[in-house]
Amino acid sequence: MADQQITNPKLIEAIEAMRADFTPETQNATINAALRSTFYVPAIIEKKKEIVANANNEVKFEEKPKARFLLIRKQNGDESETYFPAFTDADELAKFKSNEDHQRVKMKFGDLAMLVEQVQSIKGFVINPMSHNLPFTREMLEGIKQVLIKRRNEQQAEAAKAETPAEE
Repeated sequence: MADQQITNPKLIEAIEAMRADFTPETQNATINAALRSTFYVPAIIEKKKEIVANANNEVKFEEKPKARFLLIRKQNGDESETYFPAFTDADELAKFKSNEDHQRVKMKFGDLAMLVEQVQSIKGFVINPMSHNLPFTREMLEGIKQVLIKRRNEQQAEAAKAETPAEE
């Protein structure tokens, strides 16, 4: 099966519209497009052999892949902030230069947000850092998460209300 190429034309259009006219509407459209997007993230995949025992206590060697994601640094005054780079397509990823031999890993927006949440030293992730340079900071991601949780809870409450029979 051939590797399906990632493209995110709706996200690119939304980013460009937001940059041309920065309003709450264009900002929301960009966030919504990003939420539905899949990105290329550069990583070094190391395959380590480990001894694994099964239920019968039989041991064998298994390859366990481990990803080490490449990072970018942004100077912010006297401080340096670290981000995961995320790319909307192969052309954008090709602009990323590294001395380390890396592979592209496909990740959805939610996976990247979870990765940022787990790695405390990371400020966030940046979509197309060599061109569009759209950052999603830890604080922004937390805000998006809270809005999504609130929306899901409201939908569940409405669904539960709809299932409750009306009293006569």
